[in-house]
Amino acid sequence: MPTPSTQDRHIIAARLKGYLNKPHDAIDLLTAALEEDPGSIRLLRFRGHRRISVRDFEGAIADLTTAATHLPEVPDEFELYQKDVEPDAIALILGATDIQDHHPSVQSLEGSPEADRYMTTLHSAVWYHLGVALYLDGQLSEAVEPFRKAYETARHYESKVASLDWSYMILRRLGREQEAEQLLTTFAGLVDEYDAQAAGYHERMELYSGRRSGDDLRDTILGDPIQLATVGYGLGNWYLYNGEPDKAETVFDEVLSAGARYAFAYLAAESERERRGELAAAYR
Repeated sequence: MPTPSTQDRHIIAARLKGYLNKPHDAIDLLTAALEEDPGSIRLLRFRGHRRISVRDFEGAIADLTTAATHLPEVPDEFELYQKDVEPDAIALILGATDIQDHHPSVQSLEGSPEADRYMTTLHSAVWYHLGVALYLDGQLSEAVEPFRKAYETARHYESKVASLDWSYMILRRLGREQEAEQLLTTFAGLVDEYDAQAAGYHERMELYSGRRSGDDLRDTILGDPIQLATVGYGLGNWYLYNGEPDKAETVFDEVLSAGARYAFAYLAAESERERRGELAAAYR
């Protein structure tokens, strides 16, 4: 790509700060960039994400809702993941002026081998993170539509399965079981698109589909902090709305013990602990 713009440099720097578990610093960088370009959907998308990390759900919802409102005005674009962003950040620090394009348009690359290294898109990411922020804020009904749109705009297996996973959990929580079952049919139809990048969400969807038991899945993740953090919350939720709140609370505690403070699953388990008495009463 040409020499990165000031906006792109702020985003790369903010993402690097996020990888270093310094989300407040990331927010400061993105806020500075937004002062120069207050209408940037791309900047709002990344700041909304990091506001989730610091438990500023109201701020995240505001950023991501604004971004979502203006998505029809902006062509969709691919986004890179950490494995590509981090080395480019280091390259820029060392004086590089020419790095790969972090935000190529979907139209320019879709269907080409070059598109394979991009795992999500701007539109899908905005909707997905808005759904997460609403969910963590306790606005379950309001989160249904963003996750539906995240699925519809997803172009990769991981994004599709992640959106289905959160949607399934929400619908089960809301007692909309028939709609939740329809999502399992959708998941079954994605078998030919399987990608190992979706590990965690894929296993959770297999649990919901009855392809593996809750207890067996729990046994496989207990010795792995990463899998415990990513899979455990969905497992705890599954125990909860299947009439085993004690097991759910145990798993939520195990997720928190993994210590992945900025993972969405950790944040969700944290919110469950805060509402423990209410949840226990509702599901016993």
